[in-house]
Amino acid sequence: MAKPFQTHNQQLKMLRNRNILISNGSKAKAILIRENYYQLINGYKHIFLDLVESKKRQDDYYKNGTTFEQIYALYEFDRNLRNILMKYILMTENSIKSKLAYQFSSEHPKEAFSYFNINNYRDTNHQQTTSLIAALSSVTKQNTDSITKSGPFYHYFNEHKELPLWVLITKLTLGQTCNLFYNLKEPTQIEILRSVLHEFKNNCNVAATKITLHNYLNDFMSAINCIKAFRNVCAHEDRLYDYYAKNKNGRPIQTSFFYISITTPAFQGGIFDIILLLRLFLTKRDYKQLLRRLFDELNNLETALPSNLFSEVTRKMKLPKNWTSELNKFI
Repeated sequence: MAKPFQTHNQQLKMLRNRNILISNGSKAKAILIRENYYQLINGYKHIFLDLVESKKRQDDYYKNGTTFEQIYALYEFDRNLRNILMKYILMTENSIKSKLAYQFSSEHPKEAFSYFNINNYRDTNHQQTTSLIAALSSVTKQNTDSITKSGPFYHYFNEHKELPLWVLITKLTLGQTCNLFYNLKEPTQIEILRSVLHEFKNNCNVAATKITLHNYLNDFMSAINCIKAFRNVCAHEDRLYDYYAKNKNGRPIQTSFFYISITTPAFQGGIFDIILLLRLFLTKRDYKQLLRRLFDELNNLETALPSNLFSEVTRKMKLPKNWTSELNKFI
């Protein structure tokens, strides 16, 4: 049975009936007008619920002392967290694309549209490779369409009669880029990983020095897949702080921090883990900036929430108890 429409005033009354304290009704109403009630309350209510009382009443009932401002503080924290992560995920995405396009193009320097040649990919899954080439063809057509006759892609294509991968890749999604990497021949994949690790060693004090690249290709691909999963959460404005990376079939993504020389916690797929995965691609300066922004948001949330609820948030984020010093170790 569908729930009936409720005005903003009715929503506030219902929240009060469910044991939420609202000290400033006008301010709370303004927030509900600006934000989606379902996204705000239903999206972030979970740690505030009194589960025993809710079950007894067969309706949501909140822990004593829960305020509207606390729920909104968690909502804002998560929004800011998405914005922070998205910035550094996009930087990582650009780094991956740059290295992939460079390596692939260096192996086929004189072949026009080399990414359309099925022989330039691994031959283990013909159907998957054919599907990839079709997707690349579609992106190429969309960006070189003579109907519009505008944009840098059309002009490059019109002048040079080609669209090299280092140009095309800027229009690929991270998912398409991942698919492209998965279908490359193993020696090409290894060289891309070698380039990533070489840059990482110059940017991190605790980079591993002796790595057998072949042994960690699957972990590297899983790491990229994990970053892609978090990117999708950020892009769609889903709840992030307690998200754990999953693949298409809903199973947890498994990888390792093989590129770090010191002991790390086991990979769990949470916020702590995505930060360490991004560390592989970020400069020392950018990683420190990421941590500074993250710590600022956590400090703000710690001020807004009771200590037990703040601890619950950091637990769901998979942050270790000494998360500040732990994350600083990887500078």
